[in-house]
Amino acid sequence: MSEVADADWMHGRSEWWSSTAGRGPMKSHGVFGKELDEGEKKSPVPENFHWEINPPPTWKLADRRKGGTGWMRQRFKPPARTILLPCSWSLFFLIATTIPLALPGRTPNDQVTALILFLCTWALIFIPAWMAQNEMPRGGGWLIGKNTLGYLGIGSIIFPLHIIINVKLGWFSFAFFCIAWYTQIRRFQEGFKAASNRWLLPFNPLEWGEEVVNEKWEIISIKWRNGPIAKHSIFSGLELHGTNRGKERFIAFHYHGPEGWLNDLFTTQLQSDKIHESLQNPPILLEGEQWAKKFLKNIETNESE
Repeated sequence: MSEVADADWMHGRSEWWSSTAGRGPMKSHGVFGKELDEGEKKSPVPENFHWEINPPPTWKLADRRKGGTGWMRQRFKPPARTILLPCSWSLFFLIATTIPLALPGRTPNDQVTALILFLCTWALIFIPAWMAQNEMPRGGGWLIGKNTLGYLGIGSIIFPLHIIINVKLGWFSFAFFCIAWYTQIRRFQEGFKAASNRWLLPFNPLEWGEEVVNEKWEIISIKWRNGPIAKHSIFSGLELHGTNRGKERFIAFHYHGPEGWLNDLFTTQLQSDKIHESLQNPPILLEGEQWAKKFLKNIETNESE
């Protein structure tokens, strides 16, 4: 693997954020017509985005440009950029499911048409979200919320009744499906309110054991492995994972929120969270190994919005 690939794996790629992605030339008629400007070039990923904060001073942090020992933030592609467009289209298909209700007999098979449009709605929500989750470390929590399941269940029970009893019942079913759609979108918004980052510490697996873990953490696996190896004794969602990049081994500090998405606790969005009271000291008592140069990158110190 190349040095650029390793550095991008650690710091992220410019195209992941609108502030660094640049843009193509603006044209007089949308995507067509005369070019009005030359666009904007991509800018380097900054050392810190304005929403990123550092852990408490007790955490030994490595320098992103010079390396050394200590923890360093690893950035993942923001999942919202992956699912925003499909979720927008899902609303179109949800509204389109009313066509067989509003205009019965205008389609070859009203029930089949409504079912296809309904399945497209939820496929556009959950398939991109599932793919986005698979691009980052998985944690606890369900992709679909309990409220969403509840409203979907009620709507699904009512839907067959509009065929048996009265077609107007289909509108009640549609109302519950709309509420389910809204609650799921709100669940995504809550899961995306903080950046999807984690913190890595280069580590020698031979040193892994109970004696190197902070007292507030519980060992899950006394044997080193890729995957969960320790968890916080009080707060759910806080875990330590063993991971690797090539021959390099790391301890990864993870936090997965109730919505099941990876969140960086050291961001302005979550800086007032009560969990911070338990993070005044790092989870690992050692400073770890030296950072390999291939994971470092010359990144500008100016903040990007």
